[in-house]
Parts: sequence; structure tokens; C-alpha cells
Amino acid sequence: MPRIMAILIALMVLSLSALGQGQEIVILHTNDLHGESLAQIATMVDDLRVTHPDLLLLDAGDLFSGTPVSSLFQGQAEETAVLTLGFDALTLGNHDFDFGLDTLKRSLDAGVPWLAANIFREDGTHLVTPFLIKEIGDVRVLIVGLTTVSTPKMSFPRNVAGLTFADPVSTLKEVLQGQEGAYDICIVLSHLGYGEDLLLAQKVPQITAILGGHSHTVLAKPVRIGQTLISQTGSSGRYLGKVVVSGQGGVYKAEGELLEITEKIPPHPAIVSIDDLFGAALALEMAEPLGHAPRGFTKNAMGLLLTQALLDFSGADAALYNGGGVRSGLDQGPVTKGDVFTVEPFGNELVQITLRGPDFAELLATKSGRSSDFYRGPRLIDLERSYTVVTSDFLASEGSNYPMLARGELVYLGSTVRQVLEAHLQSSVLVPIKKEGAL
Repeated sequence: MPRIMAILIALMVLSLSALGQGQEIVILHTNDLHGESLAQIATMVDDLRVTHPDLLLLDAGDLFSGTPVSSLFQGQAEETAVLTLGFDALTLGNHDFDFGLDTLKRSLDAGVPWLAANIFREDGTHLVTPFLIKEIGDVRVLIVGLTTVSTPKMSFPRNVAGLTFADPVSTLKEVLQGQEGAYDICIVLSHLGYGEDLLLAQKVPQITAILGGHSHTVLAKPVRIGQTLISQTGSSGRYLGKVVVSGQGGVYKAEGELLEITEKIPPHPAIVSIDDLFGAALALEMAEPLGHAPRGFTKNAMGLLLTQALLDFSGADAALYNGGGVRSGLDQGPVTKGDVFTVEPFGNELVQITLRGPDFAELLATKSGRSSDFYRGPRLIDLERSYTVVTSDFLASEGSNYPMLARGELVYLGSTVRQVLEAHLQSSVLVPIKKEGAL
């Protein structure tokens, strides 16, 4: 009997030693993909799965919204890609609500593994799975999703109707307390933004790694707060994050890096097929030429051009547009519908709002604190008169960053912002493209 016990003890020691020295948990992560293709990322993931078959593939939110394909098919292309690639979990980002709750239900029914611990329905139940536990070898990995509480201000009310976004810190503490003893390491998929991630790591030190999103921060070198590693890949699939967690004696430490997605990486055939399928349906409409741009426009210049287009179309006193609603600039050369779609992919409706003088003064005060938003109109005002403001129905909704707009008299102008931008470009900026054979 003593000899058998000695053998068992030796085997246990060897097992613990192997865990501490040899076993590594490899995590690959993305965030804020905004409808961009996963073709090259898929190739890197497949290559790394050869040497790390048990790796975890995670995403920190904003899978949907931002490209013509995403908007036209309301996330179906991205949904198909993440299921094909085998993501283990994705947290909900604010833009994942852009197409409404029915779209989220469709993706859930299809099997997309959404996580969000701090989003609740009116009856107190979670909107999606709050967390999951994955066993990698002998290590139990708790993965928790957290979504920014600002989501209702960034979405149409109908897209988040009946939902409550609870405090991420208290929510996470409750999860960890409830799962005490059921996990070895905690990974947080955070769509809170880099600043909030720093605070989260300070307030909840039990986290092994925070894989972040929302702020589009490129952390070329991950940041460490105490024992918590914080990593974020920027946006639009420019980088793939890699985090390696190793442990010894029950103590785990994470190290991370960003892997750049370059043109040298061949696209994965399975994802290319998905891209081609959805792209073909969009190609004819998006390829329609609008004209030739004699010069290029930065993103900021496009925002200023857009507000001028809104003023010219409406005749309003002022035009206001949120900085996040303009996604890119415009290159010099031929311009197509697809190019304009890339600039403004959201399809917001154009509205005109009449505000009393004091409310208009409040709007200007709010705008002064939001330098990234675009505004054209008077700076000196008469509090005794009313002003008309042209903007999108997104900004005019309750819960936006400009609450005074919801108090005004609103009229829908019967066009989308993108339609007005297209027409303005063709009439005032673009040079017509001569057809073949034309003199």
C-alpha cells in the first residue's frame, strides 16, 4: 500500500508540474469588426489551431453595422462568418442593436454565442447568456460579457425597448461571487471602452484578462493593472489579439500581443465563399457610378460637407450630425453608391426640429462639449425666437446626447441622410463621368 500511495503522489506532482510548465491557454480575440470580412483573420486562426487545437476564439462586440453588406443584409453575412469560424463567445456591443431585437433573436436562433451579463429584460431575465465556463485541460475558464450602459443613448429606442443596462462593476462582482469555486481564471469580454476597462480592473482585481472594445483603442502592448491584463485590437479587423495564460500552483498570468493582418495573409476559402455570396447580391447596386471627385475628403471634411448638404436640402437654420455617423472620408477619383454607403452606412431618416430659443442655446452648449460632432449654423442666438435644426432621427430620439431635440416639434423630411448626401455630391461636388462614345 505505501508503494501505491507513493506512485499516486508522484503522478499528481507530475500532473501539476506539467500544468504549470507546459499547459498554456491560448486566446485569440477581436473587437469592433463592424461588418468587415474575417477572411484573413480566419487563415491566421486556422494556422494557430494546428498548434493550439483548444484555443479560445472571442469577440468584444460591435460585430454588426458599418459596411454596405452588413446594412443591406442586417448582419447575416457576419453571422454566417462567425459561425463558420467557430467563435466561442461574443459580447454584445451597442451597434449590435442597430438592426433591432428581431435580428438579435435571429442570430441567437442561428447559434451565435452572444454574451452579456448586464442586460436585462423587463421581467428581470437576461437578454442573452450572461457568461459561460469552458474547460481547457484542467483549467476552468469563466468568460463574462459586459456591454456599455450608454447603449440606449446610441441606439433607436425601439431597438432597446424594455431593456435595462446594469452597472458593469456590480454585475461582474455578483457573477464572480455566484461562481466562486466553479472557475480558475476569469476572462471579461468588455464592450465598455478602454477607460472603463482600466477602472474595472482596479475595482475587480480577480480578472485575469479584459479583452476590450468600443473605444477602438489599439493596444500594441497590452496594459497591466495589478494582475489583470487589458488588451484591445482597435477596429475593423486590422489586428488579431493573442493572449496566452499560463499557470503554476493555482496562480495564473496572462501575456498578450497583437498580430497584424497584412495583405500577405491569404484569405480563407470558406470565408471568401461567404463574402462572395453576399457581395454578389450587393455589387450591382453599389457599383452604380455617381461621378468623379476632383479631390479627396477626410472624414472630418465629409462631416462638414454632410452638414452643408443637410442645410441646402432643408433650408433649416442649423444642421447637426453626430461624429460617429460619419464613418470615413472619400478618395479622389470615381465615386460610387458604395463609396457613399461607406461614409454613411446607417440609413438614418432626415428630420427637422423646431426648438425654442432656450432649448437651442442648450443644444449649442452641449455641442461645445462634443468636439467630434458636426454643426453648421448660428453661434449667437436670440432667446426670444425659435430655430429649426436639421438632423437624423437617431439624434432626435429620446436618450440621445442631445435630449433637447426630443422636446422640439419634429417633422420627417421624407429622405435618408445618405440620399441627401448622394444628391449633394452629384449636384455640387462630383464631375459627371462621360459615357463611352460620348463627346
